[in-house]
Amino acid sequence: MDDEQHATPEQQLRDLRAHVARIEAALRERGIAVAPVPIAAAQAPPHVVEGAEQAQPSAPPPLPANPGVPAGYSVHQPATPDRSLESRIGSQWFNRIGILAVLIGMAWFLKLAIDNHWIGPTGRVLIGIIAGAALIAWSERFRARGYAGFSYSLKAIGTGVLYLSLWASYSLFHLVPAPVAFIAMVLITAVNGFMAWTQESQLLALYALVGGYLTPLLLSSGENHQVALFTYLFVLNVATLALAVLRPWSSLLAVAFAGSLFYFALWSFSYYSVDQFASTTFFLALYFLLFAFAPRLVHPTDAREPNIFALHVLPFANAALSFLGFYILLDSPAGDGSQSWAAVLFAAFYFFLMRLPSHLTRDSQGDVQLRLRAYDLLIAIAFLAVALERAIHHYWWHVQYAGNPALFHNIGVYAQFTYSACFMLFGAALLVIGIARRVPFLRWQALVVLAITIAKVFLVDISQLNEGYRVISFLGLGALLLGISFVYQRDWLNLRQQAK
Repeated sequence: MDDEQHATPEQQLRDLRAHVARIEAALRERGIAVAPVPIAAAQAPPHVVEGAEQAQPSAPPPLPANPGVPAGYSVHQPATPDRSLESRIGSQWFNRIGILAVLIGMAWFLKLAIDNHWIGPTGRVLIGIIAGAALIAWSERFRARGYAGFSYSLKAIGTGVLYLSLWASYSLFHLVPAPVAFIAMVLITAVNGFMAWTQESQLLALYALVGGYLTPLLLSSGENHQVALFTYLFVLNVATLALAVLRPWSSLLAVAFAGSLFYFALWSFSYYSVDQFASTTFFLALYFLLFAFAPRLVHPTDAREPNIFALHVLPFANAALSFLGFYILLDSPAGDGSQSWAAVLFAAFYFFLMRLPSHLTRDSQGDVQLRLRAYDLLIAIAFLAVALERAIHHYWWHVQYAGNPALFHNIGVYAQFTYSACFMLFGAALLVIGIARRVPFLRWQALVVLAITIAKVFLVDISQLNEGYRVISFLGLGALLLGISFVYQRDWLNLRQQAK
């Protein structure tokens, strides 16, 4: 003990290297391939200056992750956050292709079993259900051992086998009625959603949603069940929104929105009739409100989930496609002007939405709040522009023209001139409000409206209007632009000072 205490640092380093060499030899004899971590060269102890504080000893090194291997050694290299292309191909792409291949193989196996009469219909379905449930149960063993990705792959295969088996029991073999198969598929989706929640797996939640949205397609009988279909989809959308609120999984809303859009368009093209106007309008409004409030309910932005779809795509896509749906529903040869009022109602709703907090369930970041309000303002003004255009069109072509061929040319001239005049005034009003309220985003929208009006005057009015209206159109536009130019040259908003 005394010899060790009085040994020089060089002697201690030589002893340590010899000890490490003996450990390496012992590990190699036991078949453990280890890569030694180089030991930093020993540094001379710092010279202690009299009166100076003694340096605090450094923290002890962390314990090894594998208790069977000494500190400083690793059996395999740890995975880095930025995986290489080879790693992504091997672990992700091949994984997804493998899932697809197994599902296709199971489908072909069912077909082969049917064609060759190997087993009876009941036996085929039972084998599929037992196999799917066994795969899901087996996947938990891999998850417990740390192979989460492979475990989710097995769950996806097992869930797919269950769905295929239930589909075959209803559609091919007619062993169970549609309500029984539907309830069973809903239970599978619910179980997957519960496992996704408890295991905090967004991928597993995605598998559950895909199965949930495939259920109506798998069980379709070609009959019109509007209320049952849209009620089921609305409940599924609410469950998806709940996951996005409680977990940072707002990208799941993309699946919900796409699935709802697919079924709404498919049903409308196949079954819609005028006598279903009220129920269709009700469900369309319900879906619109759900996805309109979703960006203010989802989990706040963090490093793992940037909420790109929920915050930047969904507000515009929902507003545009929902209004398109109402526009088509309200379209009629008589042209009663209801489309213009629908645009006004949409604009009023988004002005109301601007007054709400950016997140209704929690405090929000300042930039998110400003961005959502800016989007709402942009959408509201766009709907006001649509309402103005539809009102002008309705007045000239349905009130004044009313199908009289003798008035066709004159009505066209009046309508084009009214478009230019009203949108000049609309852009000027936006600019005045933007200057008075000092809202740059509003001023930029005004400039865009005026730019579109300028393009119309120079490209359309110059050929569509007669000489008198053409003169008025160009003089009015020129006077308006000169006035705007004077305002900016006076620099009442101190924009030049802000640019320095």
